[in-house]
Amino acid sequence: MKKGVASMQLDVNMQSPLFNVQVLLEEAAGKAPEKFLLRELPFRALHNVRADLGDANVARVLGNSFNLQFPVQPNTVAENDRHVIWWLGPDEWLAQSVGPVDMPAPVDEIQALLAGSFARVLDVSSGYTLLHLSGSMVTDVLNKGCPLDFDTSVFGKGQCAQSHFFKSDIAVRPVSDGWHLLVRRSFAEYTVKMLLDAAYDYYLLS
Repeated sequence: MKKGVASMQLDVNMQSPLFNVQVLLEEAAGKAPEKFLLRELPFRALHNVRADLGDANVARVLGNSFNLQFPVQPNTVAENDRHVIWWLGPDEWLAQSVGPVDMPAPVDEIQALLAGSFARVLDVSSGYTLLHLSGSMVTDVLNKGCPLDFDTSVFGKGQCAQSHFFKSDIAVRPVSDGWHLLVRRSFAEYTVKMLLDAAYDYYLLS
């Protein structure tokens, strides 16, 4: 007599780390969006990559996997219509999907092709969220808690940087209609509340 094998179904409940502050975001969005607007871009696939790009096989595998050559110049990004690769350090990058995903693609196949090399691809999608900031006063709001110089003459298209916003570690880069800011899940609510608090003066002046 053959024993039946029960099928297992993975039930994944994806929830934004900003679930508890959605009302605050909606209220703020209607105050002075031309001056400051904060939106979450949730559920991006995010992969932390540690690798030696001097290894030709590593560079080839990563380039083919993301259809991009990983940037080697400090504080720069490479991007296409599917991925953005953030430079985080001499041997570290973050590969971000441009659009939301239902489930990040498994990295087992990539990791298998990198076997024996100094290289590791780790899914960190659940550990971060991506914020979109826009409006005429957005850099003023950021500078209330971040020491970076956001002037376009020193921080422009194709660049990125790691810093902090008050007590939260962030990574930030300019986009065509504002700024993208990556923040750890555990600091997401705090960061949003501090951003809205920093923008409060500009709401009053609207």
